[in-house]
Amino acid sequence: KDTETLYMFYVAFDGYNMPRVAMTSISMDDIFAHNWNWKPAQIITPPGVIDKSGMLFPEKIKGKYVIMHRVFPDILIDFVDTLDFPKGTYLAGEHSIKIRPNHWDSRKIGAGAPPLKTKHGWLLIYYGVDDRDASQYKMGAMLLDLNDPRQVLYRTDAPIVEPTSWYENEGHKAGIIYPCGAVIKDDSLYVYYGGADTVVCAAYAELDPFLYQLMHRKRPVLKEMAGRV
Repeated sequence: KDTETLYMFYVAFDGYNMPRVAMTSISMDDIFAHNWNWKPAQIITPPGVIDKSGMLFPEKIKGKYVIMHRVFPDILIDFVDTLDFPKGTYLAGEHSIKIRPNHWDSRKIGAGAPPLKTKHGWLLIYYGVDDRDASQYKMGAMLLDLNDPRQVLYRTDAPIVEPTSWYENEGHKAGIIYPCGAVIKDDSLYVYYGGADTVVCAAYAELDPFLYQLMHRKRPVLKEMAGRV
C-alpha cells in the first residue's frame, strides 16, 4: 500500500511562528488522474523550534519509516512505526549526523534530496554551510549504511557543487544552492537543485566513478548541465 502513496515533506511557515516540518500525501491513482486530492497537512515537528529540511527515506528499514530533518546545526534522524501523527505527537530528533568543525560544512548541514539506494549504501546529497562564509550554501555527499543510516560510511571532504555560476548568484538569495531531488537513470546520477532561491538547476555525474571517488577520499564532482531547467 505504501508504494501507492506519494508523501511530500516541506517547511510550513505562517509568517509568525517558527518554521516547522509538515507532511501531506496523495494517492498515485489521483496523481495519474490529475485529481489533486492532497490530504490535510500535518505539522510533525514540535512547536517553538525552527525545524527544516524534512524528507522520508524511499523504503522502510527494519520495519521502520526513516525521516530526516534539521534543527540547527545538525541533521536529525527519526525511526517511526507509522506516518500517522495524532495531534500533539511530533518527531523527537532522536539521532543525528553532525557538522564537522574546520570543514566546509562546519556551520550547519541539512538533508537535501531523499537518499538513493545503491549497492554500497544510501547515497545522500546534502547541503552544508561553512563558518568562514555563512553566505554560501554548498553541496556534498554521504554514503550511509543500508541497514543503519545513522552510520556515515563515507563523506566528502570538499563540496561537490559550489555556487559559481551567475544564475546561482543573482536572484532572491545570492550564493544559495539547495539540493531538492536526485535520481539514478542509465547509470548516471542527476541532482536537481535551487539556484539563488530563484531558478531550478541540474547537475550530473556517472554513478560508479562518483561512488568510487566518494569511497576512496577523492573529490567527486557533479557537472552542471548547460543552461537552467
